[in-house]
Amino acid sequence: MSLSQLAAQQKYWVLFTDKGDLSHYQQQPFLSPKALENRARQGIEIDLYDYPLHAAYVSDLQQRLGIQHIRSSRWLNGISAYLTEAQLSELKKTPFVKGLRKVGHYSQLAEVQIDCDTIDHKDHYRRQLSMLGLDLMQASRYTGAGVSVAVFDNGFLAVDTLKAFRHIFEEGRIIATRDFVDGDDNVFEACERFNYCRHGTNVFSIMAARLPGELQGTAPDASYILLRTENDASETRQEEDNWLAAAEFADSLGAQIFSTSLGYFSFDQGEGDYSLDDLDGETAIITNAADMAASRGIVVINSAGNAGSRGINAPADGDEVIAVGSVDQCGEYSGFSSQGPTADGRIKPDITAMGQGTFVLNPDGKIRQGNGTSFSCPVIAGFMACLLQAQPTASRKELYEALIRSADRYDSPDMLFGYGIPSAPKAFELLTGTPLALLPATQLFRDKSAILYPNPTSGSFFLAVKGNELAFRARIDLIDALGRQILQREVWIESALNQFEFNLPISPAMYHIRVLDLARQEVFYAGKMVLNRQ
Repeated sequence: MSLSQLAAQQKYWVLFTDKGDLSHYQQQPFLSPKALENRARQGIEIDLYDYPLHAAYVSDLQQRLGIQHIRSSRWLNGISAYLTEAQLSELKKTPFVKGLRKVGHYSQLAEVQIDCDTIDHKDHYRRQLSMLGLDLMQASRYTGAGVSVAVFDNGFLAVDTLKAFRHIFEEGRIIATRDFVDGDDNVFEACERFNYCRHGTNVFSIMAARLPGELQGTAPDASYILLRTENDASETRQEEDNWLAAAEFADSLGAQIFSTSLGYFSFDQGEGDYSLDDLDGETAIITNAADMAASRGIVVINSAGNAGSRGINAPADGDEVIAVGSVDQCGEYSGFSSQGPTADGRIKPDITAMGQGTFVLNPDGKIRQGNGTSFSCPVIAGFMACLLQAQPTASRKELYEALIRSADRYDSPDMLFGYGIPSAPKAFELLTGTPLALLPATQLFRDKSAILYPNPTSGSFFLAVKGNELAFRARIDLIDALGRQILQREVWIESALNQFEFNLPISPAMYHIRVLDLARQEVFYAGKMVLNRQ
């Protein structure tokens, strides 16, 4: 088919009435053991949506009408294809065709580049963690370990070579990669010709980076599925299909959380945009797909959009989608953050996090601050990964309830903040019934003023210090077995929980660590750290 012929056609989803005879199908080839485990844990049975399309229907349309499908979807029970008027006419008379849905294309709103008017001492990468209490979760060793997160974006340029992500590759925590634009598995070199293709790398760094002293992700120990669904080189009708195909792929691999910083509203000239009335949780294909993923037990998290008072994008309008708005480092509403409600009057966004002045990593290895709900979305995705690690048996609904009930506007939600800024320690207690500070991982705080973890270690380690009522200046000393000073670092010990990360090129051995109160010249804490050979 020539480009001119293609341009003259409209893309549709062709939806089928049924899936034929299911007796000869088995669920195992279509869902991984991890996916089946996720379903069983939440009491979700395998149903019609999990089975493939009836091949005879697809073959009939190809042979009889010459329809070449682009994507197929077991969730929608249909195929997408460019159709002529003649093909449309024949399809309307085909008994096994249930309906036809016109498809729009993806429209990504540009990031807003404005400065965040913040308090100086808050202008630090840890603010995006501490605003939600994720620093306390991480101090208690909840870092997303054992949780599978699928990330949808425009590519992940240089992620495989950057130091900040080395721990993920060394530990084998990239479950899969798939490029639904180019049709291969290499998402690390996609769209390298375009400077704005840094977006996926930026988003991933908010969740997964571990760069001591420079950047720490919200869930650096989670496992990831990296999916390229957006093509920045052009504005085609393909991206919505790509997202749906990627969602089904991630579901088949057992993804527990989706983090997707994409949205739909504007279409190509002549096709018609989505109207605000269409953002009702029922109309957009991608919204249907996102809600279907949630019905499979997946926690679906999506950026609300950067359109301010114009409103949210699809699929943020989904009934079961967690739409994330943005605040700045002071917790104030970001003017660009899309406002609710949905067309049918529901609260949106659901939740807010720091998406203004957020610290991110570029493909060139440089750290910058950026703005957009694209950046608050992965903050919440990491939040949910930490919660799921803490309570692996929790269902999607239980996780959502803990999230919104922990938020600071739970009793009075609005259309700017939704339920507000969540608290990880409060959500943890709601979910587990146990205060975070009383967990076995932090039992040492009952008798000691600090803990070292992981201990022993073969790489980086953390010192978590519980301060007194008044902040004080201290010095951290690292001393080897012969009494030699290996490191000195002056810090402030605040009244809350303080966490310091160390990644030093030192030999395997046992080391002494001391925290000295400089004003009193007294030892506040003394402990031992065992460094094993890697």
